[in-house]
Amino acid sequence: MKVKSLSYYPLFLLASLLLLLMLPNTAFAQETAYYLKPLIPENQIENTEDYFNIATSSSIDQTLELLVVNESTEEKVITVTILDGMTTKDGAISYAIDHKYDEDQQYKLSQIAKVKQQEITVEANSTQQMSIALNAELKNFDGTILGAVNVSEKATEQPNEGLNNTFAYNVPIKIRVNKENDKSQMNYKGLTLVNKKPERFLNLSFQNPMPNIIRDLTLSFEIYKKGQPTKVLFKNSMANIEVAPNSLFSPELSLTNSKLKAGDYVLKTSGKSEKINEVWESDFTISRSDSRSLDEGLEVLAEDNKIWIIIAGIAALLILGGSGYVFYKRKK
Repeated sequence: MKVKSLSYYPLFLLASLLLLLMLPNTAFAQETAYYLKPLIPENQIENTEDYFNIATSSSIDQTLELLVVNESTEEKVITVTILDGMTTKDGAISYAIDHKYDEDQQYKLSQIAKVKQQEITVEANSTQQMSIALNAELKNFDGTILGAVNVSEKATEQPNEGLNNTFAYNVPIKIRVNKENDKSQMNYKGLTLVNKKPERFLNLSFQNPMPNIIRDLTLSFEIYKKGQPTKVLFKNSMANIEVAPNSLFSPELSLTNSKLKAGDYVLKTSGKSEKINEVWESDFTISRSDSRSLDEGLEVLAEDNKIWIIIAGIAALLILGGSGYVFYKRKK
C-alpha cells in the first residue's frame, strides 16, 4: 500500500504547483466597492453623464461637483488630484502631472482648477460630495482646455501584508472657452536615435500648438539611404492617433528588426487627418558601434532564450517521467 500511495506523489506535486500559479489571480484580488458620479452642470455641452464637458466665457467662475459613493462595509480615505491632458507615446489622450508639456501652452487645467479637499474620508455605505473650483481670467484664448480629476483610495499598510493595492478613477474635464478653435496644425520637432540592448528605436517629437484635439491622425514612416529616395528600406505606420490640445507627442519607431546597417539614412514621415496633410524629412546616422552593440544585444537575448528552452525541456521531461512512473506502477 505504501508503494501505491507514493505513486501519486508526482501528480500531487504537479497539482500543487498549478495551484500556486493560480494564487496571484485570486488571493490578492480586491473589490474597489466605490465609484464616482459627476453632477452634470447646466452649461454641459453634450448629453454625457460620466465626465464634464462644459462651455464657458473667458471669465471662469464655477464649481464642479462629484459624488463619491462608498458601497463597502469599511470607510475609505480618498485622495483627489487635478491632472492635465497629455498625449501618450502610443497616440492616445491621457492625463498626468509629471509629463513634459508644450512650452507654448497658455493654460492648463491644473492652473485654473483647485480641489477644496485633497483628502476625503467616506464612511461605510455612504456618499460624500466633493467640489472643484474653476476660477480664471483667460485672455486672448479660444479653444479647449483638457484635463481630469484623479480620485484614488489612499494606500493603507496592513500588518504582515505590506501596502494594499489601490484603484484610481480619472473623470475627464473638457472646457470649451468662448468658441471651438477649428484650426489644426502639427509641427515636427525632430528625432533621436536610441540604442538600448537589445532594442533600437527612433524617438520622434511632434507638437500640437493649437488648443484643440487632433483626431484620427495617421502617421506613415519610410526610411531610405541618404541620396536614394526611391529605394525604401523600411516602412511602418500608426493610425487612429489622438493628440491632446497644446501637447507634445513622442512616439517610438522601433528599428530592432529592420536590419538597417551602419550608414546615413533619411526618415520620411507623412501625417494625415481631416485637416492635416504634412510631410516631414529628417536625417539620422547609425554608426558602426551602434550596429555592433545591437547585434551583441540580440546574441545575449538568444542565449537567454536557449536557457529558458532548456529549463522548459527539463520540466517537461520530469512531468512525463512522473506520469510514466505512475502508469507503470498501476499496470504492475
